[in-house]
Amino acid sequence: MARTDTPRLLAAGVAAGILFFAVTLVEIFARPGFDIARHAISVLSLGPRGWVMKAAFIVSGLLVLACALGLRRAAGRIAGPVLVALYGAGLVLAGLFDAPPGLGFPPGTAADQQPVMTIEAIVHSIAFMLAFGSLIIACFVFAFAMWRGASRGAAMLSTLAGLAMPVLIQLGMAGTVATGVAFYLAAMLAWVWLGWIALRHR
Repeated sequence: MARTDTPRLLAAGVAAGILFFAVTLVEIFARPGFDIARHAISVLSLGPRGWVMKAAFIVSGLLVLACALGLRRAAGRIAGPVLVALYGAGLVLAGLFDAPPGLGFPPGTAADQQPVMTIEAIVHSIAFMLAFGSLIIACFVFAFAMWRGASRGAAMLSTLAGLAMPVLIQLGMAGTVATGVAFYLAAMLAWVWLGWIALRHR
């Protein structure tokens, strides 16, 4: 692929975030029985319309992989782009392996049913941890590079994003903030950070 394609590869990271945000926003309101306060957006991949969310995970993940290649070319470093690529791979896996049904979703599931961790659900959870874990570490890797490049303000923003994402996830898991809301905010912060990093390197 020609080096002149690097800006388009980086733009793929921005496009991935817009796609994921648009699809989840529509599906949150379009899917009967879905409650963002109780359900993680991953469960939108279940039920008759589940293919929409699966496609969003897979396509956005592939776009992130393209962005990672663009970052490798533009930044001239390895660690950060590899971590971004792992984020993309985690999204693709999350689309291929379903989250467990539970808590009344999809419709027909008992409202008090706790998620059953089948092999498929375990792989989905591992994909979730791979994606978020990699991107969180990437925030600090890019922040370090920015600091060395005397971009102190940008380094601080990247560091704050890396700190905020795990805090939101922990708050959701602890029930301090509604689980689905906390996970959704963490996901959207991840996309904003990735889009910002991609645009900085164009």
